[in-house]
Amino acid sequence: MKRLERLTALLSQLQSRRFTRVAQLSEKFNISERTVYRDLRALEEAGVPLGFEHGQGYYVLDRHFLPPLAFTHEEARSFVFVEELARKYTDPELFRHFSSALEKIKNKLRDQQLTDVEEVQHRVKAYIDDDYTPRFLSLANTACALKQVLRMHYTDYAGKKTIREIEPIGLSFYSQSWHLIAFCLLRQDFRDFSLLRVKAMVQTGKTFEPCLSLEGYIKMLQAKT
Repeated sequence: MKRLERLTALLSQLQSRRFTRVAQLSEKFNISERTVYRDLRALEEAGVPLGFEHGQGYYVLDRHFLPPLAFTHEEARSFVFVEELARKYTDPELFRHFSSALEKIKNKLRDQQLTDVEEVQHRVKAYIDDDYTPRFLSLANTACALKQVLRMHYTDYAGKKTIREIEPIGLSFYSQSWHLIAFCLLRQDFRDFSLLRVKAMVQTGKTFEPCLSLEGYIKMLQAKT
């Protein structure tokens, strides 16, 4: 990666998080911490208002500071593939939000880049099985973010139908489907629920404090194997 590209990527990394440690930047960009400090000084000299908090890391002082968007032709064309995958593997509501965000990005593309993207769109297509599309992905995602208890009608792999109240901690995609990882109040344990088996899902109006993260759940499974 050329230095200018790295500086732009480094700035994007800083803006996407409240705090970023030098060690994190060193690992992400595969450069020494000494090089990270040089890059940070270069950003400051270019006018980027950086701040530092001991024990936390660096951050951008003015959250409204944004450099001009600059994409390579390859990066611009990659949007098409992501859009097609989102169309296939998300529900209509979540895809609507994604399309709106992507349209804002496309509006920043240069004329030739936009032409490239439109050309690729005619050559890439993900075919959608209506029986596959999870209907509750957006709702589940919101509940994970806001720590909301959900009530759902669920049919397990044996065909048994139950009504569950769950405390969702994260979403995982594997075996060509989305799974909601949650603490099941009925079973008093963590469970892996396939969204394809959810027949109805609503918010209960209740919130919770998770006792385990999605990463912690995965580590717990790995320890059992």
